[in-house]
Amino acid sequence: MNCLECGGTYTEKSGIYVLVDPYVGKITIKGVPYYQCDKCEDILYSEAMAQAIESERKKRIHEILSNFPFGDFIGAAETASILEISRQALHKNRRINHGFIYQTKFGGLTAYLRQSVLKYKRTGDGRSPLHFHGYSPSAEYTKGTIPIRISAIYKPYPRTIKPWIPFTRETHVSPKEHNYAN
Repeated sequence: MNCLECGGTYTEKSGIYVLVDPYVGKITIKGVPYYQCDKCEDILYSEAMAQAIESERKKRIHEILSNFPFGDFIGAAETASILEISRQALHKNRRINHGFIYQTKFGGLTAYLRQSVLKYKRTGDGRSPLHFHGYSPSAEYTKGTIPIRISAIYKPYPRTIKPWIPFTRETHVSPKEHNYAN
């Protein structure tokens, strides 16, 4: 097959192929054939390669979303309410089903990432790069020349600050002053 860009010839290759996905970062595919131009090095994916890339992308998204706190996810009813559509329309929406809103399963129920839902409502695309948020389970540090792996104590993630709750401060209320009828 000839290249449309430069007129070179595509040759079949396989081995390790590294792709940088804009949403999940680096994806490595091993042993799946692809085609590369011998002159301009343009790449054509075989059907097997396209399926392997999509499978790895879905696996990475699930891994990253599993590191988010449970409180960052909302159910279908709240998602439909935010988007001002019915739950049936939410479940039938092709763009949402194809990943334009990040979602995962918890105990058989679909949960949607709140920040992705809000971005989808504003722009029509709830995807954003997940690999920049630092969701690695461990961090690597170097001490001298020996790399040391240390498990992360906490995972940084973008969150909104919760409003002040009156009983979080050490405020003491006497039983006489507190009105139980409220």
